Amino acid sequence: MHRPTLQAVVFDMDGLLLDTEQVYFEGFRTALAGLGLRQDDDLFRRLVGTNRALGRQLLAEGLSGHVTLEEFDAAWDDKVTERLADCIPVKPGVRTLAEHLQEREIPYIIATSTGTEKAHLHLERAGLGTLFPNVVGGDQVAASKPAPDIYLCATARLGHDPANCVAFEDSPNGVRAAHAAGLITVQIPDIVAPDAELLKLGHYIASDLIAGAQVVGLW
Repeated sequence: MHRPTLQAVVFDMDGLLLDTEQVYFEGFRTALAGLGLRQDDDLFRRLVGTNRALGRQLLAEGLSGHVTLEEFDAAWDDKVTERLADCIPVKPGVRTLAEHLQEREIPYIIATSTGTEKAHLHLERAGLGTLFPNVVGGDQVAASKPAPDIYLCATARLGHDPANCVAFEDSPNGVRAAHAAGLITVQIPDIVAPDAELLKLGHYIASDLIAGAQVVGLW
């Protein structure tokens, strides 16, 4: 692949910067079990990388005829809140890469399907609030990932052409969104591994953030 000169960076948050997707997954499975429902890992994987509105739609469809969305939401939220109450774990290399970008004066921003207010709260709780002050949340755009809206919004806010920006993502939905918006895309897979169809996009894949930064010349 041709290595471009990069002017700005856009990060996803959950599963990439914050090690939270496993917490959500475990909470999802525990909530299903507590309500006497069969496990449905495929349903969870479809939710990864979507905003609240689309996620609730998919969840309602998946739970239809078994339990109300409100009942499941309450059970799931309880499990996740309990796990994340004291500390939100951070993925390896996050602070190092953010400080490196600051030293090189390369602007960066978060583009997350999580609501903006909740995203800032989780970043603060993880000790990343001052390192990541700029956030575009899923509530700021009309269409959720895999639509490109949130990445177009984020790059516009940074003032750079998407073609000169790199996106770091973990989920297939996020990768599709960044690719559709025209960003150079690096995937660090978390809960959901890339399948053959996703690999056809030709994006970079790396084992962690630092390795991903190296492959596109940021490190």
